[in-house]
Amino acid sequence: EVDIQYIGSAFSFANNGKFNRFECFQKDQTKELAGSIIRAVKEYANVNTGIKRLVIHFYKSMRQDELQPIEDGLKDLGLDIPVFIVSINKTESSDIVAFDNSWKDLMPMSGTFIKVGYNKFLLFNNTRYNPKFYSFHDGFPFPIKLKIFCTEKELVEEYKTVKELIDQVYQFSRMYWKSVRQQNLPVTIKYPEMVAEMLPHFDGNEIPEFGKDNLWFL
Repeated sequence: EVDIQYIGSAFSFANNGKFNRFECFQKDQTKELAGSIIRAVKEYANVNTGIKRLVIHFYKSMRQDELQPIEDGLKDLGLDIPVFIVSINKTESSDIVAFDNSWKDLMPMSGTFIKVGYNKFLLFNNTRYNPKFYSFHDGFPFPIKLKIFCTEKELVEEYKTVKELIDQVYQFSRMYWKSVRQQNLPVTIKYPEMVAEMLPHFDGNEIPEFGKDNLWFL
């Protein structure tokens, strides 16, 4: 068998969380990935005016050669907007963690985020919504690591903008339709991960066209 590595998928969501479509790409198909993103932006721009920014959730830091085709595509569309790359990663027990000393079990409340470096943050995604009550059956998940990059660097210095981007990640973590329990990772990362695991089982490692605009894998 040939070892084919996948970036995962490019999932397109509207700003209100509505799922649009997804595409799958192999690790070396960065131009195709960029093309899919630009196509989604173009379709969105056709029915919505005043696009102010493009936000991409990615499982790692995006290299310049991966970002450049996206910037070129936006330029071709006549869109002079900033591109935000929010890199989202799981943490491990050896990574940086934080504690809520006001609670006996120490886990910070869900939605809490802490800056741990230059444009680097920890976001706590759990089911502790109430400061006094918590179901221990939900466990104690580690926070996720976020790194925010913008093509207009001064924008990541704005607290309001950063808070909006982190809140968006948090809200997408509450949209996991396979369970009523909030997930640690947002669906923008979780869903592509699920599809990438299933993709090798399709003939020709290709998902049929009719399967790209619905969430069949749930």
